[in-house]
Amino acid sequence: MKFKTLLFSLFTTSVLFAYEQMPQNASHGNFIDKDKWKNLDKNWIYCESGLNQDFININTKKATNKNHSLEFNYTNDSFGLINDGYTVKMHFASNGSHITYNNTNYDLSHFHFHTPSKITINNQSYPLEIHFSHVSQKGDIIVVVLLLQEGRENPFIKKIIRAFPKKEGDKLYVQGLSADELLPNNTNSFYTFKNKLNKPCNQEITWIVLKETTQASKEQIQTIQDLMGKNEELKIKNLSKIEESN
Repeated sequence: MKFKTLLFSLFTTSVLFAYEQMPQNASHGNFIDKDKWKNLDKNWIYCESGLNQDFININTKKATNKNHSLEFNYTNDSFGLINDGYTVKMHFASNGSHITYNNTNYDLSHFHFHTPSKITINNQSYPLEIHFSHVSQKGDIIVVVLLLQEGRENPFIKKIIRAFPKKEGDKLYVQGLSADELLPNNTNSFYTFKNKLNKPCNQEITWIVLKETTQASKEQIQTIQDLMGKNEELKIKNLSKIEESN
């Protein structure tokens, strides 16, 4: 497997770069008029799902300390579970769930699963990863990454796993849950960097990888893997510059 070195900006404000033929108002794994994208180019299916992304390895020895403020404000919400053929996504209603990153609010759009993890820490992979996708009023995108190890049964996943849509295109709706239930106790320690999705997506996204992991049972992980299948194996990018906040 080839390794690529990726240089990261030290700026903290995320910027959205639109690909020449891309529709407007795009966000990671959550795009307006997504059906039109698929008609234009089959590769845009990967943009819509968020799978058009390299695996990324974080070398913690290369992380530089820098203070960033991060606050989670997730509330009870209603959301729809959608099987798009690549992953299962949970789209939230507009009930105020958001994060505040460096004094800017980013609304929670949805979260989705990857298996195995698309981010490794010092080359250690995890069986499950959750991406929480957020968008600011300016259209800037932040994805918060939560890594899960095999262990105890996850109470939140237990609540939603029975409602997972089994077939591509299926949609189901759930009420009265908060994504806050998925978060670890410590959300103040994390790694942050910028990275673009692969073409034709060509988006630049700010990534926040929480240091503290959580757990899901072997059976829960297997259920999600059976539903999604194994993610496409992509080239790994080793981070040359990354910021660490404690």
